[in-house]
Amino acid sequence: MFRLLRYYSFSSGLALLAVALVLTAVYRNNALDSLVDAVEKENVTMSRAFANAIWTRFADYVTLNAPRDKDALKARPETTEIHDIAKGLVAGLSVVKIKIYRLDGLTVYSSDFSDIGADESHNPDSTKTAAKGTPANKFGFRKTFMGINGPLKDRYIIESYLPILGKSGAVEGVFELYSDATARVAAVTNDVKWLSIGLVGTFGLLYGVLFIIVRRADKIIKRQYSDLHHEVGERLTAEQKLRQALQDAEYANKAKSEFLAHMSHELRTPLNSIIGFAETMSHEMFGKLGDPKYREYANDIHRSGNHLLELINEVLDVSKVEAGAMEMNEDDVDLAAMMKECAALMKDGARKVEIELRVSIPKNLPEFRGDSRRLKQIFLNLLSNAIKFTPAGGRITLDASIKDGGGLKIAVADTGIGIEPGDLSRILLPFEQIEDRMKHTTQGTGLGLALSKSLTELHGGTLSLESKPSVGTTVTLRFPPERTLVTQPRLPLHP
Repeated sequence: MFRLLRYYSFSSGLALLAVALVLTAVYRNNALDSLVDAVEKENVTMSRAFANAIWTRFADYVTLNAPRDKDALKARPETTEIHDIAKGLVAGLSVVKIKIYRLDGLTVYSSDFSDIGADESHNPDSTKTAAKGTPANKFGFRKTFMGINGPLKDRYIIESYLPILGKSGAVEGVFELYSDATARVAAVTNDVKWLSIGLVGTFGLLYGVLFIIVRRADKIIKRQYSDLHHEVGERLTAEQKLRQALQDAEYANKAKSEFLAHMSHELRTPLNSIIGFAETMSHEMFGKLGDPKYREYANDIHRSGNHLLELINEVLDVSKVEAGAMEMNEDDVDLAAMMKECAALMKDGARKVEIELRVSIPKNLPEFRGDSRRLKQIFLNLLSNAIKFTPAGGRITLDASIKDGGGLKIAVADTGIGIEPGDLSRILLPFEQIEDRMKHTTQGTGLGLALSKSLTELHGGTLSLESKPSVGTTVTLRFPPERTLVTQPRLPLHP
């Protein structure tokens, strides 16, 4: 199981620590950038004061007369005068060192005399300031540093390169002011320290609150996981029992089908004999029976035997379908002739109960590839059902049509009692019969529709049912274009 609490403790702790460090670093960098900008502005102001005090007197010396020799520069009285003025100007300020550069990079003056005469033409900050007239800054830590009033140690220094503008506004030289920012950096460091403490405290509190929430969530998840594990175990057990029950049911159903098939075969043999004897007696093939009652009884035996044989045949067919043993003997079938023949067989029965039977078949109905015996069985079953559940004065229609694409549609529609919506799903199951609202006992096994549906599907078709109570029922058969023999080649035997 996923260890939520351990994962949260580790990952969120690292994430909060990383965020605190990033925020602290960003704050420190922004604070130092602001400090450098502030010192630059201060130095710009001071450079104007230096320019007024020094440049107005020594501009010609710096730009024109200053020698390039280091020792000569140091020995010039102008150097001493500039130094004295500079010391007076920086007294009490944060500026600890001053340099003056000529435009060619020569260090004309430095409060650290060892720097006088140095060539700074290679210094990009000095040359950029001289060329563009824009200030430049450097910030860093110096372990040792020679200031205007003596040596310094462990100092944060901000170097500002500031252009010296002449009366015409052109850049004539460069001031470099070194400002001691140690105290300000210490203040920033102190602010960063307190910010870090605040962030650690805030994030620590947030971490604690989230830890409590996650710990509670972890307990709930563990409990739910345990419950789910138990439930899954129960479901697996139930599914195993269900699979076993399904296997038992399939075995029982197979045994039932085998028993029905066996019994049907066993019953048909003596039944055929009974029907044959009854037919012989009813036709008085071996002489007069004497009393007409005997002939009537013989006819009754013959009719009942035929009816019973039909029921047995239906049971046997259903058993074959369920067992997957139904064999199809396919051939080219004149479907129009077959439908007319079936209608003719049922017409007398329909006329006796005052039901009109109509047949509507297009002249161009193509031949059909299928099992003629099974197709006839489908049509007779559907017509028989329609007659059985249509009251006197009703109408039954058998029609066929070719659909777009070459598919075949056959429908048996009646104006009978109809079927309740709740019964439509089960009426196609074997042995199911709807409630007879015509108030008479309906003969049959309830296998007709189920068997017709199975036989239709064996031909690659579908059987659908539409019905409204007291309006009527329409059973529709749809067969694919491959079954018609218009443009398609003959199919092989049913797969």
